[in-house]
Amino acid sequence: MKIWLDILSPKQLFLFTSIAKRLRELGYELLLTSRSYVQLDDLIENMFRGWSILRVGRWGGGSLEGKLRASIERMNLLLDPVISESPSLCISSGSPEAARIAYGLGIPHFLVSDTPHSPVNRLVAPISEKVLTPWVIPVEEWVKAGASRGKVRRYKALDPCFWLRSFKPDEAILRELELEKNGYLLFRMPETQAAYLNADDETFLRAAGKLVEVLRGLKLVILCRYREQAEKARKILGEFSEVEVVDRLLPGASITYYSALLIGGGGTMTQEAALLGVPAISIYPGKLPAVHDYLKRRRLIIYCNRLEKLPRIVQKIVRSLEDVRAAWSRRSRRIWRIMEDPFNRLLDEIRRLS
Repeated sequence: MKIWLDILSPKQLFLFTSIAKRLRELGYELLLTSRSYVQLDDLIENMFRGWSILRVGRWGGGSLEGKLRASIERMNLLLDPVISESPSLCISSGSPEAARIAYGLGIPHFLVSDTPHSPVNRLVAPISEKVLTPWVIPVEEWVKAGASRGKVRRYKALDPCFWLRSFKPDEAILRELELEKNGYLLFRMPETQAAYLNADDETFLRAAGKLVEVLRGLKLVILCRYREQAEKARKILGEFSEVEVVDRLLPGASITYYSALLIGGGGTMTQEAALLGVPAISIYPGKLPAVHDYLKRRRLIIYCNRLEKLPRIVQKIVRSLEDVRAAWSRRSRRIWRIMEDPFNRLLDEIRRLS
């Protein structure tokens, strides 16, 4: 049986390569596809160079028109390779191109996702044979996105469990960036060019600048998603010697694991921090997703819905950092004990098709 996995983002790269590795060990044939995208290119060309990932099409940028044109072009470019490879199953995390091609060719499509709020899932969920999602997301959220209630399957795990189960921290990233263990605060910028978020780079960067006064000897590492974000960050924060701006995606979770604290404007790194026992503050620009709400209730993230509150929250954590980290680590271990291996649930659904 050949399985096609379509990869559109860094999170999906870690998710689907972790799944693909285990599928390959079980004897499944694989087709891995992706696209040209600034957040993916370095990872695919370096860390995942030996994976034979076929890159087709490109990211459409921040505008709706650009996204639509790139999607239409990519669907056309993908069609012939997929027909040639003839997979029996397609798995994506909300790829409109993969889902539409699979539907048109009569190939079952599995949607593996923890973001029912993403607009692309209104296109993907209705034509998916199965929707696999964390147990903390209400089925009703997927029904609102167009999924058939009976096709939703929930696993008792969060998505980063797919790849963090085999995670081993690597200090090489500390040497590369000249950082010390627990000696820096990570500030992950929001995905301001995502179609489903309304966020402004400058607002978040100015909020980051106000943290310099409460760092107590820590460095502030700004993780940017786009070149434009990094340029703005250097312009706004360049005067601060405590600030380091990173303009590329750093591979793996080690940069989070060794941090003293993470402030996350997105979803995946915030979840990773919580599961690794690293204190995490979410500054997600919008309604808090169900997964984050669950982690908030488990006291594994703090939700800061107003950026002016951020320095005070950070200051409180930094003042008693050792005790806070110990408490976070205990809570993280407790949540790992109640979660299952989500790969097994996915494998069960695959085998039902075989």
